[in-house]
Amino acid sequence: MKHISAALIAAALAAPVPFALAQSGGAETISREQAIDIASQKGMVHVLEIELDDGEWEIEGCTADGREVEIDVHSRTGEILKYDLDRDTDDDCLRVMR
Repeated sequence: MKHISAALIAAALAAPVPFALAQSGGAETISREQAIDIASQKGMVHVLEIELDDGEWEIEGCTADGREVEIDVHSRTGEILKYDLDRDTDDDCLRVMR
């Protein structure tokens, strides 16, 4: 039986991994938190709604300047499938950001 040193395990755990995958119903999917992280990297600062539907995370939220943004993220790859940013500020966003 091979022994793995604690340092080797720590190094492996610290290595950057683009998207850790979670098992969900037999299909590998990114987690809800990972989908939100991807959306936040595109400027979403507050999540209004998130839903896993038909193989993609559908996330509606707000930007820092109070505009609504909709981002769809592929549930297996983390790829952004849709990015829709409103031109004008949104009342719902302004209300939750206060």
